[in-house]
Amino acid sequence: MRSFIALEFDEKLKDKLLNIQSNIKEEAIKGSWISYDNFHLTLKFLGDINIEDISQIEKTLEKIVTEFNPIHLTLDGLGFFKGNENIRVLWLGTRGDTKILSTLHRRLEDEVVKIGFKRENRRFKPHITLARRIVLKKDFYELKDQLNKEMDYDFTLSKINLMKSEEIMGKRVYTPLKSYKLKKTTTE
Repeated sequence: MRSFIALEFDEKLKDKLLNIQSNIKEEAIKGSWISYDNFHLTLKFLGDINIEDISQIEKTLEKIVTEFNPIHLTLDGLGFFKGNENIRVLWLGTRGDTKILSTLHRRLEDEVVKIGFKRENRRFKPHITLARRIVLKKDFYELKDQLNKEMDYDFTLSKINLMKSEEIMGKRVYTPLKSYKLKKTTTE
């Protein structure tokens, strides 16, 4: 079962992302758009896991969520990962508690390595994917400037999900297997 660990978004944030995505669609010739229900921020891609792995992953997540408070972020501009002849991934960046977000990622990475998952070699670049394989009608940087007014949006992420990723009738569907609330416990 293909899976990953992600921070969950509330409806208000998803609505905001859908609005931004709609503005981009108007300026695109083609693209593959992330569906409303699939908006998230990936912390760790696990790949194919066995049912037997789930209990160890759950124990790891149960432990980690007690070490972190909810994370406060703000949308921070449009970015992309380049493809051959298109924009391979179009995404939104974040600012705010990004050091805490990076610490959470590192902590999660360290713990899942202990239970047999591979360490990610790439630097963690937190982002919210809006679309893939995009071809725009106008210059990317012109579109980015046009959307700047939409970016000043604050939000709080308080849930981590273990997600299943599958293709159903030609569409990518992400289903939460288990959800955990960030809730730092204090020890005295």
